[in-house]
Amino acid sequence: MIRETLIHSPFPRFTGKLLIAAACAGILPGFAPASHAADALAPLKALQDKGADVSALVMRLDNGKVLAELDPDTALVPASTSKLYVTTAALLQWGSEHRFRTRFLATGPIVAGTLHGDLVFAGAGDPSFTNETLAKLVRRLDASGLKRVSGDLIVNAGWFGPLHCMPEDRCDARESSHNSYDAGLSSAAVNFSNTAVAVTPAAEAGNAAQARQVPYALPSFTLHNSVETTRNGNTVISLSRSTQDQRARLSLRGRIPVGANTRRYYVAVGDPDRYAGEQVRAFLDAAGIRIEGRVRTRYDWPPSGREIAAVKSQPLWIQLRRMLVWSNNFMADTLALDLLREHQKPPLSLVKAGALLTRIGRKLEKQSALMKGNEPQLELDSGSGLTPASRASARDLAALLDVLYHRPDLFPGFLATLTVPAHTPVGMLKARGKPMWMKRLAVKSGSFHGGFKVFSLAGYLRFPDGSWGAFAALVNGTKKYQPPVPTAIAATRKSITAILKR
Repeated sequence: MIRETLIHSPFPRFTGKLLIAAACAGILPGFAPASHAADALAPLKALQDKGADVSALVMRLDNGKVLAELDPDTALVPASTSKLYVTTAALLQWGSEHRFRTRFLATGPIVAGTLHGDLVFAGAGDPSFTNETLAKLVRRLDASGLKRVSGDLIVNAGWFGPLHCMPEDRCDARESSHNSYDAGLSSAAVNFSNTAVAVTPAAEAGNAAQARQVPYALPSFTLHNSVETTRNGNTVISLSRSTQDQRARLSLRGRIPVGANTRRYYVAVGDPDRYAGEQVRAFLDAAGIRIEGRVRTRYDWPPSGREIAAVKSQPLWIQLRRMLVWSNNFMADTLALDLLREHQKPPLSLVKAGALLTRIGRKLEKQSALMKGNEPQLELDSGSGLTPASRASARDLAALLDVLYHRPDLFPGFLATLTVPAHTPVGMLKARGKPMWMKRLAVKSGSFHGGFKVFSLAGYLRFPDGSWGAFAALVNGTKKYQPPVPTAIAATRKSITAILKR
């Protein structure tokens, strides 16, 4: 079982100004670094000496000089640093201002507010189509004057077509889940294929807390709540989902103290298309638009019908920033399938999408002087990094960063997707009293536990003289030694900080 450790809430909110500030703040010029820093990687070498697999490389970007390296061509599991490749490919394919478009179509005439036919919800691979976006789409439909649909509500997920589950976590999640990260994929997905439950403490200790599925209770879900309200203490709540015969049971357990704020908990659904249909119907009902028929799923594309309402996503660069900061696996793999869809029609698969990303990544890497006399080791099975069969070396990642730095058409948008440790909402990289580490890096990290522990970090650093560098460090546990993720982070931090200080 693989567990991506960087996912937090599936519904973060950002503004454009905050995103740019988070990507660039604090990276300021100062003093010149020394040219020799080979011994700086000693903390990482110590992990290797104990039995871990390590690949690391640090370079200057103004002259391409390698400052330090440690088995830079060893191909290891990159975890979520592989998301840098789907980010790059997306920017290359569409540009930073690209927006995905989701539509309502009518298959018959609309007379006096009644659609005599079916209403089609046509998703086209928006990786972050949330309740907020759905509400906007339904408002636009309501503004058209539609109040009744005599036929069915059809969820058309034909842009990707039916998808096989991958990796193992997503296959298991069709029957049960207690996480948000293992949700199944669909081109018509809503809310990252996650459902939410809100928990509010009772007024008196000893009573059951209040719990409800939000924003609406859906017909195929039942909620079983055993959360107790306590007099004091911490909030400790778990949410799980089990599905049988297309009925989903949400089980809520734990405790919450009197006076605590309402909290939301998320869990992956078992059938993304069925969930999307029920969620869309609930929003239509709330807007006073009645569906007389049932909810159905279709996979033909293009869908039949004429467009009667549409909504666009946020710009791509904002979605990419959101994906990288929260390490959202659903978004990364959806984008990988979107990219594959530009090259072929369904049936699609994550393996094919990973192969496409591998080809794009290798082609770009070969443009870097780092690859002179070397061959890329990159092999990706998906866009997210959840697949342990994926491989990349430190040279691979550094070469990609090198090429992007020298692309004025791509570098600003790409840099804006990365996070500075001092400004990341995920606290794993934060280290008090380490200003160089906290403010002179713009990075993507990754980690998971799945038979062996993995930590990876790649991105840009700003030397004290104002010049730029790129680096990558990958640490994989082995049967001989499994370094805890905090230990791997500390070794990486000490190594990078040592180079910045020289």
